[in-house]
Amino acid sequence: MLRFSKVILLAAVILFAACKKGDPVNEFHFASFTAELIALPGTSNIDIYVGDNMLDSLTPGITKGLATPLMLAADQTNRILFKKAGTDSLLLDTVLNPAPGQKIPLKLAYSTELGIRSFITASEGNIPADSAVFFLFNQLPVELQADDVNVDAILFRFNGTDYVDAGVSWTNLEKNKLHPDQKKIAVVEDETPIRYIIRLKDRSTGEFLPDGLGLADVSLSYLPGQRQIVSVKGRLTRGKWRFYSEAAAY
Repeated sequence: MLRFSKVILLAAVILFAACKKGDPVNEFHFASFTAELIALPGTSNIDIYVGDNMLDSLTPGITKGLATPLMLAADQTNRILFKKAGTDSLLLDTVLNPAPGQKIPLKLAYSTELGIRSFITASEGNIPADSAVFFLFNQLPVELQADDVNVDAILFRFNGTDYVDAGVSWTNLEKNKLHPDQKKIAVVEDETPIRYIIRLKDRSTGEFLPDGLGLADVSLSYLPGQRQIVSVKGRLTRGKWRFYSEAAAY
């Protein structure tokens, strides 16, 4: 009888240990997620919550939930929240209803300097030096794009004589939002850098938006061999608003 009691006690201890964070007692009752905060200019630490429970903190360039999984209840609604570190200020949230045993990757872009606050889906692996991979972010002021104007962004490539359609576009590039489509472009040909521009087409009129000088070209800034976010912006130069872009690697 004593031996039987010891076996029951040992089983209870094992069950208790298995219920700790990161080690579910049965994968068919649980799911998990990882959270990566990409390192951008102006990115600060954030806290990770599931419902009202804080699980961990994230620093730029780090992924949490790899060695020690961040646990979720399977087949149930789980609200994941990301807050500014040490505060109750909500930055991003999402609702997940994972299948048993599922592991869900979340990648976050948050930068006060760039004005970005978004979940993203990004490719993995190395980027060759003759390519660039990027998301496009519309930060145009109202002077260059009125709030009631919707645009598609179209990429043009210099062929040695003129700029021609490169066959790459971003449908409905909303203001102050990161476009969900990640693009990969060649940036070198025959050891010569390739020049690109972007033009913004008004979805209602089909016309390209002009700047203060009547020019529609936005020179594309890019970083070869990097993953990056390219922001389309405007600046006031000698009393005229002009298009420009900036690239930030992550």
